[in-house]
Amino acid sequence: MHFFSRIPFRRIHSDEPVPGQVRRPAPVKEPPDGGWGWVVVLSAFIFNVLVLGFHNSFGVYLISLLETYEEADSTIVIVCVFSSAWVGSISYGLIMMFGPLSGKLTVKYGAREVSIIGSIIIIISIVCSSFTPSLGVLFLTHGFLTGLGSSFAFTPGMIMVSQYFTTKRSFATGIVMSGGAAGALIQTRLHQFLIAALGWRESLRVFAAVMVLCIIAGFAYIPLNPRGHSRSVADNLKTSPLRKYVVDLGLWKDRVFVIWVLANGFAKFGFFIPFVHLLKHATQLSISASKAGNIMLVLGLSSMISRIVFGKICDSERINRLYINQGSVFLVGLLYLFFPLFYSYGSLIAFGLLLGFADAGNYILLPVLTFDLMGAERMPVAWGFMLTVNSISSFGPPFAGWMNDLTGTYNLGFVVAGVLDVVATFILAMIPFVK
Repeated sequence: MHFFSRIPFRRIHSDEPVPGQVRRPAPVKEPPDGGWGWVVVLSAFIFNVLVLGFHNSFGVYLISLLETYEEADSTIVIVCVFSSAWVGSISYGLIMMFGPLSGKLTVKYGAREVSIIGSIIIIISIVCSSFTPSLGVLFLTHGFLTGLGSSFAFTPGMIMVSQYFTTKRSFATGIVMSGGAAGALIQTRLHQFLIAALGWRESLRVFAAVMVLCIIAGFAYIPLNPRGHSRSVADNLKTSPLRKYVVDLGLWKDRVFVIWVLANGFAKFGFFIPFVHLLKHATQLSISASKAGNIMLVLGLSSMISRIVFGKICDSERINRLYINQGSVFLVGLLYLFFPLFYSYGSLIAFGLLLGFADAGNYILLPVLTFDLMGAERMPVAWGFMLTVNSISSFGPPFAGWMNDLTGTYNLGFVVAGVLDVVATFILAMIPFVK
């Protein structure tokens, strides 16, 4: 990654001394709570709109893939990996599982470098996907490479926003996190139009060109403090016997951190279930496909708006963020527990509206509370581990699908997820006592 040192702009902000000169360490800068931080927020928002939005909307390619490959029935399982029923779980699972690696690389090389490399990997993987001759190759190019690149592209932005803001951190994070919902709404229609006009292969190539915007956005991730001017996680790595292979494991000795990630692991089990199965559940209740699409539209809009609103609210000094997070997890749990009562079109619209509102508090506060509980020095590694634990959400949709196969309805899958959310609420209640 040292090839970035050849780029002229690097000289302006680099902590590497110019040959022949002795540089004094610059004073440590405090988070500006604005200024260039808002450019960082805009850049991270663009990443979420394009990267997460692409994952959320890739299901629109399913019919085209089936028509192109015309494989035997046994391969339909592989195709489903790329449908809306699996992209959210498999691709997001890879984004999360590569979280520790992304965090470590961000500490060592910088957020700008890692995010740009991630964007380049995504572009290459999308272009390769557009030329794939078989479903097996598509699984490799889209499933693995896009997941890896997305982790590199997504993780640095959340770390940078946390470092640039203090009193406005929740609001800034809410704006960034709303990008995923906005991207899903925009890209679903964009890809539908491109597929109809150009075909799915050309559609992917056009989007690969659009992804260049992420490379441009990545240059905005200017480090607040050059490496070496403040104690970082990299210092801890020097004393670790596994320093060449893994990130610092000292966090797992922190009881607060263990409780925090354990609770969110339970809470996130059912996160993708409604995004994956709510459409099919509605059609099983004899609701037309167009009306079922409106349910997801309401859910997406509610999520996008609520994340910004909750972000603003959680910046108030009168608000206890941990309690907001607990309340959010508990409300989602209640909605899942009572899901069998939502069986009409109107009630499912209400469910989508309430779910988007209820989950916003937990969703935007994940990086914020990780920063609050672990501190700036341990944030990159803590956030990486948090994403890895949250990859348990990959198992939620398959479990709900299995319950549907056994019982003929998704109700039990939602109820089990609701029970885990309620359990997570009680686990979160332990944090104040441990601290």
